[in-house]
Amino acid sequence: MAPSGNYHLEITALDVITDALGIVGVHALGSSLDASEADDGLRTLNMMLKGWQQQYGIWLNEEIWMFFENGKIQYDIGPTGDHYAIDAIKTEIATAAVSGASSIVIDSTTGFNDTFDRDGIIKATAPTAAGAITFDGALAAAGIATLSGQRKVLIFAVANESARTFAVVGKDAAGNAVTEDITGPTAGNTVYSTSEFKTITSVATDAATAGNIEVGQVGDHVGIEQDDDTIHWTFFAGSVSTTFSIVTAITDTVAVDNHVYTYTVKTPRPTEVVEVRLAREDGTHVPIYRGGRGGYELLSNKTIPGTPNQAYYDKQLDNAEMLVWPAPNNMKEYLRFTGRVPIQIMSSLTDTFAMAQEWLEAISWNLAVRLFPKHEKPIDPSVKVFADELLEKAKASDTENASNFISMSNDRRGGYG
Repeated sequence: MAPSGNYHLEITALDVITDALGIVGVHALGSSLDASEADDGLRTLNMMLKGWQQQYGIWLNEEIWMFFENGKIQYDIGPTGDHYAIDAIKTEIATAAVSGASSIVIDSTTGFNDTFDRDGIIKATAPTAAGAITFDGALAAAGIATLSGQRKVLIFAVANESARTFAVVGKDAAGNAVTEDITGPTAGNTVYSTSEFKTITSVATDAATAGNIEVGQVGDHVGIEQDDDTIHWTFFAGSVSTTFSIVTAITDTVAVDNHVYTYTVKTPRPTEVVEVRLAREDGTHVPIYRGGRGGYELLSNKTIPGTPNQAYYDKQLDNAEMLVWPAPNNMKEYLRFTGRVPIQIMSSLTDTFAMAQEWLEAISWNLAVRLFPKHEKPIDPSVKVFADELLEKAKASDTENASNFISMSNDRRGGYG
């Protein structure tokens, strides 16, 4: 017999909960969980994993880009925050552009994601009366449209729909409700929402339309370095190419070799920042000192302009804060840091684990320890000992093979030197 050739173990939340209840002794082999057992097991599993995420898992470390704004020292890091992402891309301007231009020419599109979708929510249709419009685009499922990231919604019309109002209802990336009434476009044109959405639950028209309309999403975020030392952030207004349209026109001239940045989605708020670097104009990286609140508060002039050499990460709820010093004034530079992203929750029993598979057995046995009291049973000491051993082994397999250096410091400024 030949080996399978498969190295990936497909284990679902249901598999782990079933295994844990078997260890507890309340679930017979081969029988199915009832709904209450499954719901309780899923909730307890998620709580346990969220409790672990601060301590364990180098597989949670991600390389993150954070883009500066001229003179700004405090940046919101989270799903509805400032511009930062894991999979960002940098290129440069190939042809100079004048202020007010809505089309840009760049050197390369290598690594860019083409997520523009003009009819991703609603395909071409002509509603015959006021009311909600059925979702039938590629981004829609079960009556909800999920966009590629938090971004603007677009409406394209074949005929003149400027007398129509389209009510869009949804949520942003943090789960906050977002609603907007969008005035329809003129014939052959497109209009965009002012608000940004992550999910759309309904789009309704106030009356019958004159012709077909389409509803979709704009493309990825794109930031263009302007000659006034600002970055103009907007979205792709069409498919990606070296010459592309943008949703909002640039507000200053743009010279050849100015930087252009793009990304698809902001990452969740990191639970921890491991290290921080400054990405310089020439492509080199310079380490930045990462300190604490006390030292940062002792800085007398926090807005002095210059090249950032210190950073402080302040964890909050939906959006954390990254504070830098001095205040950046070169938009060809940006921050790179290693952030530990949150463990993904298990939304359903069929979800698999977005984590190293060496942890799966430890998860099952440690979940069992937490389920004993819920089923009115004392915790079996032998199960607790074995669960602890498995957790220690998982942690040991999750370390980096690197040297450790210990040094002493006389810094008395609260850890911010």
